[in-house]
Amino acid sequence: MTPAAIKQIQNINPNVIFLDVNTNINGCNIVRNDFVEATTNILDTLYEMGHRNIAYIGGKSAVVNLDGKIALQKNDLREDGYVAWMKIHSLDKYCHTFAANWSADDALEATNQLLKLKDRPTAIVVASDPMVLGVYKALNDAKVNIPNDISVASFDDVEINRFLTPTLSSIDINTEEMGKATIRLAKDLITEKIPIPLTITCHSTFNKRDSITSLN
Repeated sequence: MTPAAIKQIQNINPNVIFLDVNTNINGCNIVRNDFVEATTNILDTLYEMGHRNIAYIGGKSAVVNLDGKIALQKNDLREDGYVAWMKIHSLDKYCHTFAANWSADDALEATNQLLKLKDRPTAIVVASDPMVLGVYKALNDAKVNIPNDISVASFDDVEINRFLTPTLSSIDINTEEMGKATIRLAKDLITEKIPIPLTITCHSTFNKRDSITSLN
């Protein structure tokens, strides 16, 4: 949300909890996921498997005002984490990000563009599972084998991942536990005075399946 929208809400009730927000908001309690750490987890795993030429397909984060209209868009934390990781590991020449607007159709087109790169990636990190359907179709149409030609990893770990061919490696965010943590924090705010805003980070799990493999 925009700073102006946040201030309006705080004027109504200062006991605000933001759920699934990954930026620091002055004076507000936050329950967030660990997107940057999770992105690092995927990339570290691929690196240990011998991958260096790793591409990223994702979307932009929307910042909205109080009536829900988008005020601006900025890089998603997963994309920022990917770019930073590639730079730290001196893999700038392989650093390629493709915007897919969170849709399978756009991810399909992004994958087609990715396949035109002179030095084709050996792995793709996708920011959300629904987009992977487009990635899988584009690779299948191009006769590119997953994972032998290109490994694929993603975020959300929806149930359908275990029924894809190959089964999809994905980050399990565990939104149910995030919700429980938010309710526990709300109860604490009701029953006792907490003098400082709290930030609770809910850590995720990377479920490795058949969509990633080591390079020969």
